[in-house]
Amino acid sequence: PRQKPFPRSRKSRRRRTARLSMSSSDLVKTSTVSRQVCAIVLAGGVGKRMKADVPKQFLVLDGQTILHRSLELFLSLPEVTEVVLVVDESYHEDYVDLSSSRCQLHFASPGKERQDSVYNGLQKATVNDAGLICVHDAARPLVTPDEIRKVLNDADAHGAAVLGVPCKATVKESEDGSFVLRTIQRSRLWEVQTPQVVEKKVLTEGFDLVREQGLEVTDDVSIVEQLGKPVKLTMGEYTNIKITTPEDLPIAESILNARRSLS
Repeated sequence: PRQKPFPRSRKSRRRRTARLSMSSSDLVKTSTVSRQVCAIVLAGGVGKRMKADVPKQFLVLDGQTILHRSLELFLSLPEVTEVVLVVDESYHEDYVDLSSSRCQLHFASPGKERQDSVYNGLQKATVNDAGLICVHDAARPLVTPDEIRKVLNDADAHGAAVLGVPCKATVKESEDGSFVLRTIQRSRLWEVQTPQVVEKKVLTEGFDLVREQGLEVTDDVSIVEQLGKPVKLTMGEYTNIKITTPEDLPIAESILNARRSLS
């Protein structure tokens, strides 16, 4: 039988929400976002690289599934007016009760590629054209409220923003996969993360172009780049890792333990 992502007891869910709110409250700063915000949480991946019995977003991290940790964070933020969860239809009933009058939870089905999943989620967003679409990979459960607010503020001011960190590694370019073509100047490289936030009207316009020209994009702000519009880089944290391989889980657990020891 399919393993449930988390217990569906209302009482236990209230306890988990309360713990999340208390643990996050010290980190929350005042946001200046003046627009409606829709968070699209992507949880449609199959997680082949994890080599696990369930998709990576349903693995347990410190007592909660990875997806549950990411989803509850966005549902708890007062700036977020609605959340679209992109997940296989068979899981919809497990999350429907998390919707509230303050923050509605909608569902969309995953697409063949990441950009298709984002597009499906965008179709379910009900915020107005000036609203912000905040796309987040569920497999990044360690993003903080402060990081989310910073990237929302930058997108509010500039129309599009992406959370990221300066690249630490030396990066080589190769044409054939066997020999180095050149070394890319590290000072100009950023490792982008999520959330990636774009004005709804701009993202819709970008998807129209991408679909019309049959373009493939690997992240959301690449769509904005195709329009020739600016994207603000928002400084994030190196702890906002994406859980992709088995080695990532103990790293994530150590990050959570370190945060607890500082609180």
